[in-house]
Amino acid sequence: MFEPLDIQESSGVPVWLQIRNHLVFLIKSGRLRPGDVLPTVRHLAGELGVNYNTVHKVYQDLETDGLICSQRGRRSYVADIDRDDIAMPSSPIDAVIDELVSLARESGVTKGDLLMRVEEEFDRIDS
Repeated sequence: MFEPLDIQESSGVPVWLQIRNHLVFLIKSGRLRPGDVLPTVRHLAGELGVNYNTVHKVYQDLETDGLICSQRGRRSYVADIDRDDIAMPSSPIDAVIDELVSLARESGVTKGDLLMRVEEEFDRIDS
């Protein structure tokens, strides 16, 4: 279907984010074009050896960002978008930070509390 993804469990980058970034890269690079059908969530999860929910989260995230279109009971496909409008994270840590901030907002965690928690984690690791 498209080039395989080598999941790096020890990279520190969450598996779902590795999958998401790979699909975004394929769309931005033109290897996946508008209208191209994506593998089913179940098929891709089996192919990659990851949990169904992991791939489902990726597809939901890509749909929220307008990169793919999904309809219940039908296959997902690449949305008709301008590839130049697709932003790629400059590094894996940027993508993780984006996810952390989103989760913090959804959970009602304030910016100050989040920063304090990150600083505490750095201090814990450094000791």
